[in-house]
Amino acid sequence: MLRTLVSRPEREVDILARRASRPRIEASPKSEKKKLAFVIAHLGPGGAQRVAVNAANALVERGCDVHVITVLSQLDAYQLDARVTRHCPITGTGNFAFIQMAAWANRVSPSKGPVGRVATRVALSISSRIALLPYADFIARIRWLRRSLRSTEADAILSFLTQTNILVILATRGLRKRVVISERNDPLLQRHHPRVELLRRIVYRWADVVTANSKGALTALEPFVPKHKLAFLPNPLMAASTSEAKAFGAPTVITIGRLVEQKGLDILLAAWAKVVEVLPDWRLAIVGGGPLEGELQALAAKLNIENSVDWIGHVSDPFPLLRGAEFFVLTSRFEGTPNAMLEAMVCGLPAIVSDASPGPCELIGPDESAGLIVPVEDVCATAEAIIRLARDEALRLRLGLAARERARAHEADQAIEVWLRLLRCE
Repeated sequence: MLRTLVSRPEREVDILARRASRPRIEASPKSEKKKLAFVIAHLGPGGAQRVAVNAANALVERGCDVHVITVLSQLDAYQLDARVTRHCPITGTGNFAFIQMAAWANRVSPSKGPVGRVATRVALSISSRIALLPYADFIARIRWLRRSLRSTEADAILSFLTQTNILVILATRGLRKRVVISERNDPLLQRHHPRVELLRRIVYRWADVVTANSKGALTALEPFVPKHKLAFLPNPLMAASTSEAKAFGAPTVITIGRLVEQKGLDILLAAWAKVVEVLPDWRLAIVGGGPLEGELQALAAKLNIENSVDWIGHVSDPFPLLRGAEFFVLTSRFEGTPNAMLEAMVCGLPAIVSDASPGPCELIGPDESAGLIVPVEDVCATAEAIIRLARDEALRLRLGLAARERARAHEADQAIEVWLRLLRCE
């Protein structure tokens, strides 16, 4: 009995000693990472695309396993971190359903012999007819997206922009994934096809969280999204890679954005024609590309201001240009929270913005502490505001200091914390 009482503790000590001597097996850091999937139409030029890339790069830097899925094939305008996994559809032109069927046929036919080749030709013939149906492409994209999302094994999914949001919600039904969708524009003013508008009102409530980048946009979503699902998601701004400043040859007003009707550049050019009559030594720099470039350049020539306007085109890093300018102008017909305006504010530039949408006005402040607000599509008011800021250096300095302070909430270190909470990656 005594032997038993003595040997049992000894055996337990021996067991503990052997356990302690074994090499400890620690969980792989990779297995502890939160897996996230971002879904966006493409990574070509655009504000939402810049936000997606900035956020993906910041989150992968924080230790997340980030996947970016693009629904369309288009050349990238922004650089993803090499640690971000990229998923793209099969490239090609024409209907997505037909492209997917053709790709499947190319994989299958060589291994199936004559029967397989006949079956493949039949399938392609059917798919070419299906491709004529209006919803075949839509269904094919949903199925492809569902497979892609499953392959990422993501803990949470975040999508960008209305039509992609709808695709993601439908593609994730039953997958038991946390689905966060984001509107990056003004839902009241941005018009979509009636079918898209109807689907948005039906399916948005199925997402776990519906986000927007301005308080006004969240208010616009309240009629068809439960209020407890709505959340503000700020645009994260990455630190500039250099401190360089462009040396413009004359005092310069700058605007940045795609050359599309939304940005109201026709209004800006008409206003600039009035400005140069008073300030002939000043210049306007238009940064960005788009389908209206030729039309807008023709308008500048018609207004006889082509010699005072610089067409710079799309740039991946606008900070040197912003640092060299005197102030920023945005005459958009609608907006979310524009990245270009935030980047200008970070550089200490005051801004002149239209009152079309709440996002830019929220950044300026109700007291216009960080810039000036003008009525949308008001050429005379825009010209007067430009002339006022151009003539008053002290006002530019005061508004610029306030602009830099108001933009701090969007700096990556602060903004990305909100993303981590909403995606449950704290």
